[in-house]
Amino acid sequence: MLILILGIATVAFIAFLVLRVIYPAVYNGLPDAHTFFTLMAWIFGFVILGLIIAICYLSTAVATESTIDSKIEMYQEENTNIEEDIDRIVREYLKHEQDTYADLKTDESSITLITLFPELKSDALVQQQLEIYVDNNAKIKSLKEEKIDIAKKKWVLYFGK
Repeated sequence: MLILILGIATVAFIAFLVLRVIYPAVYNGLPDAHTFFTLMAWIFGFVILGLIIAICYLSTAVATESTIDSKIEMYQEENTNIEEDIDRIVREYLKHEQDTYADLKTDESSITLITLFPELKSDALVQQQLEIYVDNNAKIKSLKEEKIDIAKKKWVLYFGK
């Protein structure tokens, strides 16, 4: 959309410059055609400048779209690794505490099991892994929101999807 408006503004700017040249300046104290066309050329010149700045700003945001999917994938892989590490820690803990918790079902998620066992929750490694896991989920959410915002910026920039 901005690119279309830039094209229209450029055509108007050129038209006002040509009309300014065609109608010579007559200084009789009244606003004449030459002054009007000069004023309009200046206005459209500033509009074009503003549109170019907006297009440059939006283009940089749209250009980063290709990296968002790889960032999301990277965070999801890291979360998978954390889940596997926590699964291993929980399995080792359950093996160690098998006599105490003999009736516990291990079909549940390792993240859920950590909340059941205060000993695991207080473990520094597990706590750090959980914090990273939560941070990664927050980053994934913000990246998905950014991807939605980029779709809006594409539409504003050139009616794109």
